[in-house]
Amino acid sequence: DVLQGELGIDLAKAKALGVKHVRFDGLDTDPASPGTNYAASIPVEVALDSLNEVVLAYEMNGETLPVDHGFPIRAVVPGVVGARNVKWLGKVTLSAIECDGHWQKFDYKGFAPNVTWENVDYDAVPAIQE
Repeated sequence: DVLQGELGIDLAKAKALGVKHVRFDGLDTDPASPGTNYAASIPVEVALDSLNEVVLAYEMNGETLPVDHGFPIRAVVPGVVGARNVKWLGKVTLSAIECDGHWQKFDYKGFAPNVTWENVDYDAVPAIQE
């Protein structure tokens, strides 16, 4: 485990440091936000859940991870929406805030039927995780 084993960060330490999310930044550019890379985050509780087993995959079936599956590294987060399984991973960051990338901030959210384009408040609703 990278966070706990390599960095010595457990949930208590993460909370003490103000960490609420683990952010994954891809190496691919995001067409929805020119000049930025695709990024997503998961709650730190998910990342540190020993039953969840978040994986940073660099191989698949004993061979180097193919490009179309996310070479050089892909985040694999069981139990959450596929958009959090970032391909072409370039950076992992501990963060106090949910990822502000386009897709997590403005898409992949669930709103009540009474929410319209005129009254939508993207910041008031967390991104879909499960």
